[in-house]
Amino acid sequence: MFKTFLSRKFFSLLLSSSISILVISVLALSDSVIAGVMLGEDAVMAICLVVPAYSLAGFGACVVALGIPILYNRAMGEFNKEKADRCFAFGLFMAVVMGLILYTVFMLFGDAYLRFYEPSTSVFNAAKDYFFWYKYTILLLPIMTLMDEMVLADGDETLSMVSGIVQIVGNIVCSIVLAKFVGIEGIGFGSFIGTLVALLVAFAHLLRKGNSLKLGFYFSFKWLVDVVKYSAIDAGTYLFLACFTAAMNRFITFAYGPEMLVLGAVILFVKEIQIVFDGVGEAFTPLMNIYLGEESYDAVKKCYNLSLKTAVVEGLALTLLMIFVAPFIVELYDISDPAVYSYAVLGVRIEVFGLVFLSLLYLLSSYYLLIDKIKLGFVMSALRDVLVVTPVCVVLGYFFGIYGMFAGVAIGPALTYVITVLYIRFRYGKDNYPLLLSEKLKGFKHKFYEFKLNPESIVGTQHQVEKFLVENNIEQKTISKAKLLIEDLYMLIYEKNGVDKAVYAECTVIIRETGVQIITKDDGVLFDLSSEDVIAGSIIEFMVSGYMEKLKENKKYLTTMSYNRNTFRIKYEA
Repeated sequence: MFKTFLSRKFFSLLLSSSISILVISVLALSDSVIAGVMLGEDAVMAICLVVPAYSLAGFGACVVALGIPILYNRAMGEFNKEKADRCFAFGLFMAVVMGLILYTVFMLFGDAYLRFYEPSTSVFNAAKDYFFWYKYTILLLPIMTLMDEMVLADGDETLSMVSGIVQIVGNIVCSIVLAKFVGIEGIGFGSFIGTLVALLVAFAHLLRKGNSLKLGFYFSFKWLVDVVKYSAIDAGTYLFLACFTAAMNRFITFAYGPEMLVLGAVILFVKEIQIVFDGVGEAFTPLMNIYLGEESYDAVKKCYNLSLKTAVVEGLALTLLMIFVAPFIVELYDISDPAVYSYAVLGVRIEVFGLVFLSLLYLLSSYYLLIDKIKLGFVMSALRDVLVVTPVCVVLGYFFGIYGMFAGVAIGPALTYVITVLYIRFRYGKDNYPLLLSEKLKGFKHKFYEFKLNPESIVGTQHQVEKFLVENNIEQKTISKAKLLIEDLYMLIYEKNGVDKAVYAECTVIIRETGVQIITKDDGVLFDLSSEDVIAGSIIEFMVSGYMEKLKENKKYLTTMSYNRNTFRIKYEA
């Protein structure tokens, strides 16, 4: 599974992206757990009231941040570095502006928001104390989200993972220590400290060799529309989660009484954890954007199939894990009433049966965003997170009690998945599901190859390319040039990295109207194959340097996601 360039890069990104995407959820959940263990049920309920506001802030942060890496990688896929730099500069500007807007809104209307739930006096006062410092965390949230996404998009998955871990661990440690001295206000302050330190870690990427991100500020109304458009689906997750949480809090208070509000925290735990499934989409997004920009559709298919298998495995694994650890999760909330405790434990075990369907829905919505089916992806997210699951929970909860409410959390995603698949198959054709690429593939001729670099695999790839070009009646001179280019390029990469180093590569060959395009990628040492100024230290290096001089403007090199990427165009002879 890990023996191709694509799979190695995908799974390398998966861990980092999963940690990064979980940060917002883990911050809220860890605060609830710390409050339950150290301060009691009132503190848990107080934090539960603030969580929808934090999810709403997460929506605001994501709506100006998540579209940036998509546009950035698309520009890099087109070998347009200037456009990519403007994209990052625009993201920095909007992240600062959005942070100030969110902070101001919650400063002015925070108390009114908390009173909406009609909490007891003690819960209201605790929520107000906690919210005081959390406003500063919200101030940093947009810029933190942007930097996490961009560090990952630039291929530094290790630093992205470290930043996420620092934020989570820093929040937990600081919150525990400060809660001992100043109570629930200390938990809010601890979250702010953890976020600030993690932001500094993320900015360290700018000092890294191979970093392609350039600081600056840029604004354009057109870009604002594009960024919001591409951020809408993933950002909507936090908006819909906020709506779902607020609705369930009100329903629980109405149907079962304020003393049962802690069940809302239990439901929220599983709903927050589900965001880990978006890590698969986060992992394939930079890769998929590059392939889409190149028009390497065979690679798109391989990337999607790998992501699909991963999504199913993640869904099943998390389902089994949550069934096993349900009692331990509930104990963290310090529920003293045995009846409520029993409801909560069985409730967790019931609601997790919808996780596999949630994982598949996250995958589909992430993919449709990348191919500009944004309305489809957005509606899918709304159905998944609020429009279907909320009424199902309310109806089942009203007629069948607390367990019916928990069952609604599981049934909602399954029902949404069925509705989605049926609609897409009917609307676009069953043979076109799920990738919707049939129109792009009509008359489009290309091949995608992946291999571990060694002389045998290079020659094997060369022969496969020759066969593909012959089958499509390409002239012999062009075929000979393509064969020579592929052999010499990859042999030079093999030579540069040494015999003992495992290097994985890809090659995409596209038949264009004016010539044959060859796109190469490898995860070896960073080296510009297209340069004409390389000092020849070997026969192969001399041959490649001479060949690059002949290609002139029909070649480009761009470090992308910290790996080598080149494109060459061999024009047909008149």
